[in-house]
Amino acid sequence: MQQPMQGGSTQPSPMQGGSMQQPMQGGSMQQPMQGGNRAASLNAVDRQFAAKAAQSDMTEIQTSQLALKRSQNPQVKQFAQEMIQQHTQSSSKLKPLAAQKGITLPKSLGTENQALLTQLTKLSGKQFDQAYMSGQAKAHAKTQAVYQNELKQGQDADMKAFAREVLPVVTAHLRMAQSMVAGR
Repeated sequence: MQQPMQGGSTQPSPMQGGSMQQPMQGGSMQQPMQGGNRAASLNAVDRQFAAKAAQSDMTEIQTSQLALKRSQNPQVKQFAQEMIQQHTQSSSKLKPLAAQKGITLPKSLGTENQALLTQLTKLSGKQFDQAYMSGQAKAHAKTQAVYQNELKQGQDADMKAFAREVLPVVTAHLRMAQSMVAGR
């Protein structure tokens, strides 16, 4: 939304990332939101982390829902059920945190994650199980690196606390997936 200024030019509102003060009705000035709970405490690493964590959760949930339908292997189905449960929990913590910080999370999986889901929809039986578990190992390795990067380079204390809480779960998922891939 653009706010008219004197002389007919426009200025971005604080909601669009503008940093200028905006006149409000009655002539008072509106300050952009600042404080520990808002976007002011975030850096680019925090924002990227939130987006990638959200896409990871969505991917794990969707590929695991597919695994429950396509796999005939009880171990793969058990792993998939655990992924759905734990990534749903992670999402339920991340979404309100991101909203509190003024971050709009992506609604799509992203190109690479969508390609994995598309590939899995074309497979069945042992081919599906192998591709699903291999995909899980690769995805959790990437996600682990994203969480570790947030802990090293993130700025926001709340985002880092979320990463610190969820990283052990991601690491456990990675080890389980790697173990299942190696056991085949």
